[in-house]
Amino acid sequence: MRQIIITISEIYLDRLNIVAEQLHREGLLIIKLYEFGVIIGMAEEEVIPKIRDHKEVASLVEEKRVNIPPPDSEIQ
Repeated sequence: MRQIIITISEIYLDRLNIVAEQLHREGLLIIKLYEFGVIIGMAEEEVIPKIRDHKEVASLVEEKRVNIPPPDSEIQ
């Protein structure tokens, strides 16, 4: 699962709970729901494009993964 941050379009803020429920049914695990239209949650890789395609979603940002080798590993 990946953590994502979703911003809901301003025109749908009056339906924020309904939109959140729809996204939850699509597979979004909601961690935090902010009244100003931001949802922080977790979703599987294959679900993210479906969530991004919702007309209510203004933007969707995925967490970035960084792999750092152990301190005692050789320099590459």
